[in-house]
Formats: sequence, structure tokens, C-alpha cells
Amino acid sequence: MQLNPPSQGFASMSVFLAAAVWGIYWVPLHYIEAQGASGTWPVVLLNAPAVLAMALVALFQWKRHVGQWGRILLIGAFTGAGVALYASGLVLTTVVKATLLFYLTPIWATAIGVIWLNEQMNWKRVAAIVLGLVGLVLLVSDGSGISFETGDLFALASGMFWAVGASLILHYEDTPLAGMTMGMFLAAVLVAAGLGVIAGVGGPPDMVEMLPVMPAITAIAVLVLIPVVVIVFWAQKFLFPGRVGLLMMSEVLVAIATASWFLPEERMSTIQWVGAALIIGACFIEVANSSEPRVRTPQS
Repeated sequence: MQLNPPSQGFASMSVFLAAAVWGIYWVPLHYIEAQGASGTWPVVLLNAPAVLAMALVALFQWKRHVGQWGRILLIGAFTGAGVALYASGLVLTTVVKATLLFYLTPIWATAIGVIWLNEQMNWKRVAAIVLGLVGLVLLVSDGSGISFETGDLFALASGMFWAVGASLILHYEDTPLAGMTMGMFLAAVLVAAGLGVIAGVGGPPDMVEMLPVMPAITAIAVLVLIPVVVIVFWAQKFLFPGRVGLLMMSEVLVAIATASWFLPEERMSTIQWVGAALIIGACFIEVANSSEPRVRTPQS
């Protein structure tokens, strides 16, 4: 079935607003952590209800998913790992650092494009990579040297996995949205649980104590997280990666503003802010270098 392409304005505004909402993803994670879930378990608890909800949708649309499960699991594995690593970074390091480290994604996307898609390397892309890597070094500097903690590593890796996942969405553009979304949340739950074991940052919480807050967690997962992910996945079927990357920078602005305002421990040194500026600059250079000639019209 041919998808009717939306206008660029509508698709672009949808991504901008969805990413802005994702900028406060740290709020429910910190709330769950405050209720007694330590380590990466807030990530598991927040994403688990979304798996069940999207599984029901995928089951209802079973015929559309026949023959697509290989692609669904592949896309879900990379995007879900990206989300799990990013969310784990949000609770194990600072919100600002985790968000900015994730947004080194354009550098990894550039590498994928050059190696896998035979895209051309030019001076703008070289400049973006250099700025991004210098920004990375400054961001993880604590003034006396390089301080690269577990949460920083998770956040950095998250952008790599998400870049691969986004490329797979573009490559397999007819993959059903419901299946992709379910696969992403499922992988996020499994990877987050595994990261907690590997990093040794805390075991599972007492679920009896967590029961009173599970209705609120479920509501956030179903009413907020699912729509945001569906919108971003949907937009990547129509808009070119450069435009999507630029629009999703709204997440950075919201995350930095809210975390700096509500979390005193989020304050960074001057040299770290310079690193942050370089990373954002690298993002803008790379997305501005991407071509935007038309709206894509995939098959579904």
C-alpha cells in the first residue's frame, strides 16, 4: 500500500515537537529512581509497559507483519540498544553530558554513510568530525584530566547504535511502524537489564514497593513514549536524515534547559560548555551538509 506523503512542514513540526518531549525523558527516569529502583532498572520499568502495548497493536495487525519479523528485530535491536544506552546514561551520568554525547550521532551517521552507502567525504564532514571529537574530549574533562565514567560510555555508545538503527529504517522503509516500535522497546528493556548486570550498578527493585507507582509509569510509557517514538520513526520514512537530525536538536535544548534549572548538580565547567558548543556545532555542520531535495515516498 502506498503511503500518502505528508507535507514537509507537517512532518518537520511533528519531529521537532516529539524530540522536544524526548528532552524531558530524564524526568520519569529520575522519578522511578527516587522510588527505589537503582542502576538501569528505571529504564527497564519505564519501557516494559510499552512493549506490552505495542505487542497488542502488532498482533492486531498481524498480516502486515508477516515476513517482516527479521527486519523488525534487526531495527529494534539497534534502536532499542541506542535508547537503553542513552537512558542508562541519563541515570548514571549527568543529563546534560548524556544528551550531548548521544548527539555525536551525526559523526557516526557520517561514517556509516561513507562506508556503507558510498557517500562522499568533503571538508564540511571532516570539520564536523574534528569538532565533535574535540568537543567530546572537553565534555568529559573534569578540569584535571579526562574523566570517562560508565554512564558516559553508555551515552557515547547510544549514538552509534541509534545511527545504525536510523540507517536501517531508511534502508527497510516499508517495515511496519507497530512492529518497529515494539521491537525497539523490547530491545531497550533487555539491553538495559543486561547493562545493569554488566556494570554492576544494582539489582532489580522490590516490585511490591514499586506497585503503587506502576500505573503512573504505565501511563507515561503508553501516552508519551509510544507516540514520540512512532512520530520519529514515521518521519524518518519521509524526511531526509539531515532534516530529521536538525529538527531533533530540540531535544538538546529542552534537556539542557530543564536539567540545568531543576538539578543543581548538572552545572558544568566552562571547558565542558566549550565542548558542548563544539558538539552542537558539529551537528549543525553535518545536517546542513545533508541534501534535502524532496519528501521521500516509501512503500508500505
